[in-house]
Amino acid sequence: MNSKNYIEKRLNEISNIFPELIFRYQFNENTNNHIIEVKPLESYQTNAKYISYEADLMFDFEKEFFPETILFVSEDSLTQITNPEFIIQKQVFVNSALKANYSFMLDMEDLFCVMSDNNYAIAA
Repeated sequence: MNSKNYIEKRLNEISNIFPELIFRYQFNENTNNHIIEVKPLESYQTNAKYISYEADLMFDFEKEFFPETILFVSEDSLTQITNPEFIIQKQVFVNSALKANYSFMLDMEDLFCVMSDNNYAIAA
């Protein structure tokens, strides 16, 4: 298994545990660095369980594929992903009274929801 496939497999495993996270991947050939953008920032920044999975992935990867490295970034990082090679985004279903404020879209193979300010209530 090559390094890119390894990362994709491990990110899918992490995504199964944290389906609210979105992972975008790009390889920088100049630095031999695999860049992984994780968003949204507020969903993972203080999540100790996620941070542990991320650290395990980095440690295992660098042990197996050194001198290649992994860099995890957020959407507001100075290091940006300009042309993602793959994106991992799981389906998250909303089951609450607030779900009327979400619209659901199907993009390629992924279903995702977007918060909407539209209010279609009719007054009688």
